[in-house]
Amino acid sequence: MNPSYFRIKLNMEEAINRLCIWNDVIYKEKIETRYSNAVRLCVDEKGQWKGQCLYVYEKDGWTVFEDLSGGYSLIEPDSWLEFAEKDEFLLAGYNDAIICAEMLAIVDGKVIKYFLECDDCPEDDVNEGDGIPDIDNWVDVASFVDEDELVYAETGTVLIF
Repeated sequence: MNPSYFRIKLNMEEAINRLCIWNDVIYKEKIETRYSNAVRLCVDEKGQWKGQCLYVYEKDGWTVFEDLSGGYSLIEPDSWLEFAEKDEFLLAGYNDAIICAEMLAIVDGKVIKYFLECDDCPEDDVNEGDGIPDIDNWVDVASFVDEDELVYAETGTVLIF
């Protein structure tokens, strides 16, 4: 499995607009859909990704961006700080096939947790900040992702960049 998402405490319209400004690009497609159809909408007739794809929805005051195509991993914290501005933000994801996990939490414009562990590049591993306790290895991040009650919605919007 390799679930990955980021979420920001903003309404969906504002969050999507901010993402487009931060990416300096507007989405090519915006499609309302059910979760079960999201990936199918993101690939062409040859099974190739149409671009960077996100499944987006609002939940409990957060906008959640599920990263379907893997284009939003390993982005530097300083860049995410620009995106988050002063809004609460969390990025989390893991890949159990290559043993890799990432987590970044931002509150009030400050990084309160930055974790990165990847078996392929152990020299780049990071575990800074105590804003999210008990994150010491990739399994902790995977458990956090799998237990995050804000992540999952039956209906949402696919954005293709």
